[in-house]
Amino acid sequence: MRTWLGLIAGLGLCLASFLTSASGQESGGPDLTGRLGCFACHSLRGFGGGDRASPLDDIGARLSRADLQKVVTYPRQLHPGAKMPSYAYLPPAELQTLLDFLGSLK
Repeated sequence: MRTWLGLIAGLGLCLASFLTSASGQESGGPDLTGRLGCFACHSLRGFGGGDRASPLDDIGARLSRADLQKVVTYPRQLHPGAKMPSYAYLPPAELQTLLDFLGSLK
């Protein structure tokens, strides 16, 4: 009986987490970059995909806000050979959260 209650409680927490993410209520840039899978290719402070793509360390100092937005929404405009997907589909609040986070990495 205890096992079933634990399982039901765990499923409820997973569902609540999913619904929170689906409604766009992210707790911040680090959570959003994790959910979007950025660290599959990019690294940050030694964590992540290694040399598949540019590290995110100091990206806010290397790129202007406008360039960050271009790279996130239409990556091939600045880097024609990029394999990074476009995140132009993100709701405006999530896009701003992502850009704020990347811009803060200086």
